[in-house]
Amino acid sequence: MTKPEISKLYLAHEMIYIDASRYNNTSKRTGVENYSYFLINALVNTHGKEICLITPRKIDLEVRQIIIPFARLWTHLRLSWEIFKTKNIDNIFVPSHVLPLICPKKSIITIHDVAFKYSPESYSFKSRWYLDWTTKFAVKKARKIIVPSKKTKEDLIEFYHCSENKIVVIPLGFEPNNVKVSESQTSEVLETYKIDRRKFLLYIGRIEVKKNSDTLIKAFAQFCGKNKDMKLIMAGFPGHGGEAILKAIPKEIKERLILPGYISAEEKQIFLQNARAFIFPSRQEGFGIPLLEAMDAELPIIASNIPTSKEIAGENALFFEVEDAQELAKLMQKVSGTDDPDTLKTGKHAERMQHYMWERCGEEVYRVIHG
Repeated sequence: MTKPEISKLYLAHEMIYIDASRYNNTSKRTGVENYSYFLINALVNTHGKEICLITPRKIDLEVRQIIIPFARLWTHLRLSWEIFKTKNIDNIFVPSHVLPLICPKKSIITIHDVAFKYSPESYSFKSRWYLDWTTKFAVKKARKIIVPSKKTKEDLIEFYHCSENKIVVIPLGFEPNNVKVSESQTSEVLETYKIDRRKFLLYIGRIEVKKNSDTLIKAFAQFCGKNKDMKLIMAGFPGHGGEAILKAIPKEIKERLILPGYISAEEKQIFLQNARAFIFPSRQEGFGIPLLEAMDAELPIIASNIPTSKEIAGENALFFEVEDAQELAKLMQKVSGTDDPDTLKTGKHAERMQHYMWERCGEEVYRVIHG
């Protein structure tokens, strides 16, 4: 697409302007980048003629774009200056939780969570201050705030006294992992990590206090006393408190606890296709994409009994109280001893997944923008 003149972009009738600074089309997207990527794609696919992306770099999409390069604080400073300078951007949708300092009255933003309120130790003082300030600013200035879960809505009301009428709950979509793996690739990965099909439990995420990795390891140690075959894969890098958690791993389970660190998309697919069950033990989450990945793979799920996990998985998971390692160990034993879909609660995974489609998410966001 030939780059249109910027002046003509601003004259387009009822144009929807989107901050696309967090759009990342690489394979190493973060959670917010994934949200921006898939949501913007969905909006462009169905409403591209009405959309203009404002971005620091060219995006490979057939849609109007205003490209304004800037090194740091792009949304706060460069986008603010663009809005002030042109006086023609009368609305803005920001898929991440940072509004430009100068923003139009018709500003809509997505706030994904306020996890820093629950796990302040996982953030530096500077990060906590910044996240708190930007959230306060968004609550004050935004016309509407989109959140991915009822829990985040409740948090904004409790911590920031946000008007309930300003908040709209729109669950994230889910993009299935379409990575193709051959039988030889699968065999090679299973051999590399010395695991057998359906003979391992799987966790994917940071190893840290907020993710409750310490309770997971305690539970697995108890489980190993009764089960002599099953292993546990904890795929992810250490986060806050992660190094201390890893140092405290009991010697007797080290050979059965596999820590591959960062895994490729192919390895992730192989693990999901061959695990016995997926474990999601978090103490706090704004959403929980790994739960959707597990349901998409038709895996039994063991999850901590937190509001977000209950909201996403519904009746499709076995739940344990967050700090109860003994209860988690019992559920590990339960999923290891049966293939009954009713017991494992896997029978309605496909039905549940219909609630989490990017097309649906995009249409609901579009209605909020035009509301």
